[in-house]
Amino acid sequence: MGFLTGEGSLFNRIFGFLGQMILLNFLWMVCSLPVITAGASTTALFYCTLKLHKDKDISVIRDFFKSFRQNFMQSTIAWALLLLAGGVLWMEKEVLSSMPGSMGQIFSWVLVAVAIPLALITLYIFPTIAAFENKLGKLISNAFYFAVKKVGYALVVMIVTTLPMTMTLVDAKLFPVYLFIWLTVGFSLTAYGDSWFMWRLFKPYFPEEEREEKKYNAETDSYVF
Repeated sequence: MGFLTGEGSLFNRIFGFLGQMILLNFLWMVCSLPVITAGASTTALFYCTLKLHKDKDISVIRDFFKSFRQNFMQSTIAWALLLLAGGVLWMEKEVLSSMPGSMGQIFSWVLVAVAIPLALITLYIFPTIAAFENKLGKLISNAFYFAVKKVGYALVVMIVTTLPMTMTLVDAKLFPVYLFIWLTVGFSLTAYGDSWFMWRLFKPYFPEEEREEKKYNAETDSYVF
């Protein structure tokens, strides 16, 4: 029974992982409260979940705030640009109903054509900022590249990200249960699930010798595309 109860046992690994997820969830919510910092906190969250897949362990508080500080400017600008683009699309959508004849239908397809790549970039930009160092414009193009490189991955990431939230909003009976999960581990587990696919996309761009070195020196965990 040592594999269940001893040091390094399955029991300890499960509860250790849950403890990390709970702490990450708490840090993400607190650091996202000012709203404008949500981009930086989301990048920090993905930095930690990607690092969990890469190194199998993290120092949650240290690694979270390391990424939060280092990526704050790029993440905040990316977040502001996404909010601006989303706001423009929403206003354009509201205008469609007043367009005469087939013009509304034509422009609705134009909006869809713009919204799809925007949604893909939104899903991938913060993990990309967390994983690589580059100019923001290049990181945005890389985020879109990763999204279309493995379309199946992108679809699963979209489902993992949106389906639980959709179920939360439409299932009134179980809403308190869903809310409890979101407040404890919901956001961090979603990021961890997404990161399973992200790391498989990112891993080939990490030189093998760099990955081996970082197994022994976690302090040098800087990522360069």
